[in-house]
Amino acid sequence: MTKQTTDTNNELNYDENVIAKIVGKTLMGIPGVLMVHGNVFENLTDRFSNDDDPTKGIKVDLDADNKTVDVDMDATLEYGKNAPQIFNEAVTKIKAAVGSMTDVKVNAVKMTVKDLMTKAEWDAQNKPKDADEPR
Repeated sequence: MTKQTTDTNNELNYDENVIAKIVGKTLMGIPGVLMVHGNVFENLTDRFSNDDDPTKGIKVDLDADNKTVDVDMDATLEYGKNAPQIFNEAVTKIKAAVGSMTDVKVNAVKMTVKDLMTKAEWDAQNKPKDADEPR
């Protein structure tokens, strides 16, 4: 005799912050992405602090019923880099990361480029405040 169990009461859901965290951590690894709406991604200088919240500046619209998500963010990119290439890499990697960690499909990714900065400008803006002070 074979007993079949019906799992009709089981349910797996994701908080929007989980999806935003996956997106934020994915963006940290993309060359040319310097900042997402106030959340510093220091790819160029390798000074990323674990204290930063990778979900800041990432807006997520999760449709739990259909298991789809739309992602929206404002970004600062590196001056001289190809913005469409950076965006395409971001879309590809975001879809792959969200898909591999969840059963949610990324429906749309929107990135608004708010600024372009050179490496020197970026370094000057993000230099620790006490770096010039003598010890």
